[in-house]
Amino acid sequence: MKSPDRDRKLGLPHLNMRVLRWATIVLPILFLAGVDALRHTVFYAQLHTLPGFIATYVALTIGVTLFTFIVFGMIARLQATVSQQNRQLSALNAVALASAQNLRSEQVLETGLDNVLKVMEADAGLICIVDKEREEHSALCHQGFSADLIRSIQRAKLRDDPVASEVVRTGRPVIMERVTDDPRVAEAAAREGIKSFVSAPLTSEGGVNGVLVVANRVERRFSHADEEFLRAMGGQLGMAIQNAILFERAERKNRELTALVTVGKAVASSLNLDEMLSKSLDAVIEIAHVDATEVWLLDGQELALKCQRGVCREAFAERVRFSIGEGFPGIVAQTQTPVLVHNLASDPRLVRKRLVQVGFQTFCALPLRYQDRLVGVMAVAAFSPDALDRPEDVRLLEAIGERISVAIVNAELHGQVQDAATLHERERIAREMHDGMAHLLGYINTQSMAVKRLLADDHMSDAHAELTKMEEITRDLYADVREGILGLRTAARANEGLLPALREYIQHYTEMSHIAVALHVSPDAEGLRPAPSVEIQLMRIIQEALTNVRKHARASGRRTADQILRTSPTPRSCWRPPAIPTASRRS
Repeated sequence: MKSPDRDRKLGLPHLNMRVLRWATIVLPILFLAGVDALRHTVFYAQLHTLPGFIATYVALTIGVTLFTFIVFGMIARLQATVSQQNRQLSALNAVALASAQNLRSEQVLETGLDNVLKVMEADAGLICIVDKEREEHSALCHQGFSADLIRSIQRAKLRDDPVASEVVRTGRPVIMERVTDDPRVAEAAAREGIKSFVSAPLTSEGGVNGVLVVANRVERRFSHADEEFLRAMGGQLGMAIQNAILFERAERKNRELTALVTVGKAVASSLNLDEMLSKSLDAVIEIAHVDATEVWLLDGQELALKCQRGVCREAFAERVRFSIGEGFPGIVAQTQTPVLVHNLASDPRLVRKRLVQVGFQTFCALPLRYQDRLVGVMAVAAFSPDALDRPEDVRLLEAIGERISVAIVNAELHGQVQDAATLHERERIAREMHDGMAHLLGYINTQSMAVKRLLADDHMSDAHAELTKMEEITRDLYADVREGILGLRTAARANEGLLPALREYIQHYTEMSHIAVALHVSPDAEGLRPAPSVEIQLMRIIQEALTNVRKHARASGRRTADQILRTSPTPRSCWRPPAIPTASRRS
């Protein structure tokens, strides 16, 4: 059952139908009663004759005919009103259906505009989206207007459009049935051939987020029903715009999270600084929809270009070093605040003029900070002047910059750790050479001098005995050197895992020393991967143990060494050193 209030709001002919129903009952009765009263009172003598009866029936015929035409005329007008209301309701239903099927505003607004123009039999129309933060409006869809007019209202300020600003400010339609009477819009309307138009607000949650314009190229009167229809349609389209805005925000947030995850994977993919920066900047280009990006690292009192990705690399390489305060990177390093420029050619701070020559228009530079320390500067550039036109775009770049800053610091620390590890390894090799090879070489040198004296004194047997000792020592020294080289090669492959490196070492050890080595690994130890420092210590222990086997297992026959690697029930990070290998004689 339809409520009267709803019928009244939509303009349905509820009361007119009731009046018409009672009029078709009461008026004929009153008419007949009046005629009968005249026949029996005022015109009794005249109407009771034959001519009177004829005149009476002629009058009745004329009255019935007129009444019939009047009634059917009213019915026709009511039918036209109902048909118009049905078309309006159908248009509203089409917009509601489009809103339910699609959360993107463009398709919904195009459906709404098409239905409005059909229902109102208008010649042109457009829908503008209002950005209240920037106080701008832009045409999102249009029909019947010239391309020049549409271009002129893209991102146009509301203060420059008196009609749109009034609609947004008041929240009520502005109707102009003769646009030539209003000097504010007469000139623009004349160029488009518009004679009358109405601008209605698109509303949602009590605010105006768009403007609907319906125009005719002939003078026209807009009825109250037209105004009510535009209000209802404005509510539908305004809600569609609001839903699209919320959906776009959710999508943007999802894209930002995806972007941060992508950059996070890139910065975590490698500890090599150049490789990490290349992958990270490639991700920035894809995420931020820019054409080129670069990273400058702080080098004393200057910035040095460390990595550049994207197009036109020669233009960016025009300068590879900037002083603090020079150019966009230097200014950002000095102020530690972002710089965003959409008209690069007109900015006097630009130093690399080739960027403008190749067509870049948008440039954004941001500081890379780790805690309170400046690490460097990240910059992005785009050919489009509309790139990075939203504050959230810059915020996303800042969030990406934070992750790149941490990755840069981690890569630097990794380099320092590698340098320290290299120095430590050199010191270890130096100690081993001093404790082993240097002592043996000193002993050989001393023995050589003694052999010379024995030969000079013709003590041939003693000289031969000393040379035999020197031969054994030299053989042991040679084996130690080969074993040391093997150990260094194995350490270089430690990133492949402990067990593969250990098996390769045992294979080469067996070939070199002719000692059969058996490695027994418990099943639960096969898949374990201890920390790199633990792997190195375990490898050193096993190498030292097998070296002792080679030096001290002097039994004749075939020599063997058994090595057992087990895991304890303690946590994965707690490894027990393996047992010292044993050597045995096999007959």
